[in-house]
Amino acid sequence: MVNRFYCETVERMSSTEGIAVFSSEKVKGEVHFISKKQGRATLVRAFFEKLPSGEHGFHIHRAGDLRGEGCMGACEHYHRGKAMPHGSAPPSREPRHTGDLGNIEEGKTYTFLIHAPLKDLFGRSIIVHAEKDDLGKGDFEDSVITGHSGARIGCALIGRAALSHCQPRKTRKVPK
Repeated sequence: MVNRFYCETVERMSSTEGIAVFSSEKVKGEVHFISKKQGRATLVRAFFEKLPSGEHGFHIHRAGDLRGEGCMGACEHYHRGKAMPHGSAPPSREPRHTGDLGNIEEGKTYTFLIHAPLKDLFGRSIIVHAEKDDLGKGDFEDSVITGHSGARIGCALIGRAALSHCQPRKTRKVPK
């Protein structure tokens, strides 16, 4: 039996961990978010067990609205601070959006440190694109905006992570 006080205490602490789960026919994987540097930065760790072959642009987007074809309600790439063009993944020192995470492939683990507090990421979305991100270096009009990475093929909401070692509380029946 898990101690209720322990679960409630750890639950309060769990606000320093986030999760985004991709579970569609084309895209299956998880992205974990861990608060670092006294809450001023976030470690992002991603693993995809299923993706179409090749590299795919990978970005945190401003909104968490996954409605519409291709999750168009997710809006543009997330960014903190003064306006920047699209760029490479961290730890690049080149100008870039905070949410630019480069490219991903199936079966590899990716780890990034982004300079944004985790609490600012909750409720936003993270997107896998159909094409390779050109990291803002392409000759296409949208290269400096989106990395010319194509359609959104996988969308997930960044939420608070649950604690696997705590049992769900029993709910009481509501009288009819």
